[in-house]
Amino acid sequence: MIMDIKDMLRDSDKLTRKQHTISQLYTLRSQYEPTWRMLSRYINPTRGRFEEDIQSTEGHRRDEYLIDPHPQKAVGKCAAGIHSGLTSPSRPWFELGLQDEEKANYHAVRMWLDDCQEIMSSIYSKSNAYNMLQQIEAEMAQFGTGASLMLEDYNYGIWMRPYTCGEYAGGVDARGRVYTFARRFRLSAEQIVKEYGIDNVSESVKSAYKNGNITTYFDIEMLIERNDDYDPNKLALGNFPWRSYHYEKGANDKFLKISGFRECPFLMPRWTLIANGVYGSGPGHNALGDCIQLQKIEKNKLRAIDNAADPAMAFPASMKKLDRMPGGLNFYPDGTVQQAYPLVDPRAKAYEGIGALSEEKRRSIAETFYNDLFMMITSQDGPQMTAREIAERHEEKLLMLSPVLEQMHNEVLEPMTLRTFDICLRHGLFPPMPEEIDKSELKVSFISILAQAQKMVEIPAIERTVGFVGNLAAAQPEVLDIINLDEAVRGFAESTGVKEKIVRDENEVAELRKQRAQAQQEQMQAEQMAAAAPAVRDYADAARLMSETPANGGNALDQLLGGGI
Repeated sequence: MIMDIKDMLRDSDKLTRKQHTISQLYTLRSQYEPTWRMLSRYINPTRGRFEEDIQSTEGHRRDEYLIDPHPQKAVGKCAAGIHSGLTSPSRPWFELGLQDEEKANYHAVRMWLDDCQEIMSSIYSKSNAYNMLQQIEAEMAQFGTGASLMLEDYNYGIWMRPYTCGEYAGGVDARGRVYTFARRFRLSAEQIVKEYGIDNVSESVKSAYKNGNITTYFDIEMLIERNDDYDPNKLALGNFPWRSYHYEKGANDKFLKISGFRECPFLMPRWTLIANGVYGSGPGHNALGDCIQLQKIEKNKLRAIDNAADPAMAFPASMKKLDRMPGGLNFYPDGTVQQAYPLVDPRAKAYEGIGALSEEKRRSIAETFYNDLFMMITSQDGPQMTAREIAERHEEKLLMLSPVLEQMHNEVLEPMTLRTFDICLRHGLFPPMPEEIDKSELKVSFISILAQAQKMVEIPAIERTVGFVGNLAAAQPEVLDIINLDEAVRGFAESTGVKEKIVRDENEVAELRKQRAQAQQEQMQAEQMAAAAPAVRDYADAARLMSETPANGGNALDQLLGGGI
């Protein structure tokens, strides 16, 4: 039985199942919320939304617990460093290629890929893609997880909708990949009607809309999941690899909207994963203890400063009414000695030791958020700061960041690039595709400064090993047999980001060496013949002379050959 769109919207059984799915996702998420609230409170209070009624708290002050804003600055530098080093708008950070390197080297194919890359870069610049990336990178640094929707847009090609922690929930499959994405949010009656149409909303929303009520908000739930019933060979309503469901919370009769996507429309990257967890952990989790201690230390430091500047005083009972303001005049009877003294000696300056401890915590927080590495990138963001210099100065930190960069590549940049490519191809934004290739052959490479620096960490080890063996070879040439120089050169080229077409493949190298060996063999044969030529000539001359010399009626040659008497 083929269902039309109205039947699909009124499928109450499916609605009940989707409500149950979202309820379970949010129940699982509740285990993480206490830690997330602390990360929001003590690092960057502007991020994170955990209140049921968000609209009533927007605009309120959120930094009551943040006496020292250093954690907020540290996480901001971390996000800015990742953005500048991994997805900088000012320089290329991705490159399109093909799985088949031979096809990718065809001139027409290479030109088409370059045109596609240029168009995609332009779309990223004109849309809010870079803003979304910076938001996700900041969320990952603070909460260990980020999220965003990637939507098709008529004006810009793509449009991103980033979220902060607490606005979404996710679910993973058996391999730990996020395959379900849910949201609970609030909209006014006018927003709901304009988004979903007045015919699809509840009577309460219709009433609020007709009365012009813009202060009453209604709860909406959204679920995006993989469509297990998808058939790529079937053309039918709702037959998409991914499906999206929207409905009013508490509704039991119909959906607001059911739509589909040809590619996964959401991103939910994790900084680092532990076991088969749904949500990740990041530098914020590692720095949380120091951040809490820093606020406690700062509170005590301010108290110590207050005690030094305005200490608690002890007065005689008769001096109850005193003017302690500067220039105040206080009178007491003649002949009496009235003395006041502070309960805490202001000369102690206890806040000086507290200040040193506070500075120690700031350094620890900055190191946890990789501020030294990222500040170097952002402060010297130009051609003078090369990927190799970064690798040489911060080899250890780059090794620690390697899993994070892989997570960013696998869970953010690659799916974002592939979806953007498919959207552009589907809507005719690219030139005609060459007949030699198919879109399934597309390969994405990342060439950002951090991606290159990560590869270059191996270069010093290669250089030291080859240099050491080269020095020993002067005394014992046989040690060169230990090193596979071909692999050393290929590893060096790969780590430095040399293009594939510059380095010959193994078959081509083997053919060149074969030709060179043949040429050397022919040259050796020619040299041997040239060296033997004088001896042959001398032998020929001697034989001629002997044949011409008479001896006892015959020549000497006849005697040697036994032909003479």
